[in-house]
Amino acid sequence: MALACLIAGEARRAGRDFHALIVDHQLRLESSREARLAASRAEALGARTRILVWDEPASGQAAARMARHRLLADAARDLGAGTVFLAHTADDVIETLLMRLSREQAGWRALAAMGERSISPAWPEGRGIRLARPLVRTSRAALRRFLSLRHLSWTEDPSNVNRAFERIRARARAPSPDSESGRRLLALNDAALRADVQIRRLARDRISQGARILPWGAVNLDPRVFARPSQEVALRAMEALVMAVSGEQGVPGPRAVSGMLRALLGGSAFTVAGVLLTRDGVLGRDPGAAAGRADGEEGVGAQTVLPGTCTVFDGRFLVCAGSEALQVSAPGGDHQPAVPVPARLRPSLVAIRGESSTIMAGLDAVPGDGAAGVLIAERLDGLLNVSADGT
Repeated sequence: MALACLIAGEARRAGRDFHALIVDHQLRLESSREARLAASRAEALGARTRILVWDEPASGQAAARMARHRLLADAARDLGAGTVFLAHTADDVIETLLMRLSREQAGWRALAAMGERSISPAWPEGRGIRLARPLVRTSRAALRRFLSLRHLSWTEDPSNVNRAFERIRARARAPSPDSESGRRLLALNDAALRADVQIRRLARDRISQGARILPWGAVNLDPRVFARPSQEVALRAMEALVMAVSGEQGVPGPRAVSGMLRALLGGSAFTVAGVLLTRDGVLGRDPGAAAGRADGEEGVGAQTVLPGTCTVFDGRFLVCAGSEALQVSAPGGDHQPAVPVPARLRPSLVAIRGESSTIMAGLDAVPGDGAAGVLIAERLDGLLNVSADGT
């Protein structure tokens, strides 16, 4: 409510519309009523509102968070908006720090939580969507005072007192942002965010010097470049590469990333987190994840792209149909020899079938004047080029 009030004032001064997106997670009986109440209050402030309903609610705050980001990203794209404003506060930052620091083997990155700007964590739904958090240095108490002075009411989510959730347990022991302990934690957060910006920039440079994107969906890595100091930079670069090549949403764990880096430097093959590294340093999609495994685990399902539309396949390729419908899938029985592609990675190619021909994405022209492009560069740009302070 406080964020909506502030954005309303900015919109009036700028003469622009603003939209309020309300997510109904359907996890409590009262959620739909509360969503309608939030919408009516936002409309009273001048917002155009949209209630986004999570149709497949599941237990756990992590699942709800990711579903929320998918819904917000889809709605923002429908509106033609590139930025979603979120109302995270200084209290949220401190709670997140305490949760991260309690993890086993927590490093300095645990302190680099919730900068003023970031990218949407949803992939591929969040492509091109940025998140802005203008209140991350403002306390909840200050926002409650702000609303009370304006005689604006709000709803307290009962989940915020449910100690079954880790965040609520962290909240119970979290210092106030205005206390000495709270200020110290926020200062550590600021320092870590600044360090994170530098690491991202150096990792981006490492990739530009030692990685060549291949149009069929892989990256050729130069182990000599990745062997340079510092290892922290090499690990961050490798983490981003694994995410970009796999097309998967989650961040690979530190053990997976360090294992991949050791394999590259040692000239050995390695498979982890949805990717496969060949002995020659080619990092591609894990064929089992793409085409299915011998143990019966299914690969990525086929998708139909209607004329004049586009889709993202397997989080890796943007495929657009021109004059004819396209069928996009793993190669399967249409697998064809591909000389530039290592044999172990050929099952992870993307097959595109038109009315009269089948091609491999990135290697041949798409039927019906369509187009297909690998999303590796775009994903890397999002993961490494968005700094904590928005520059």
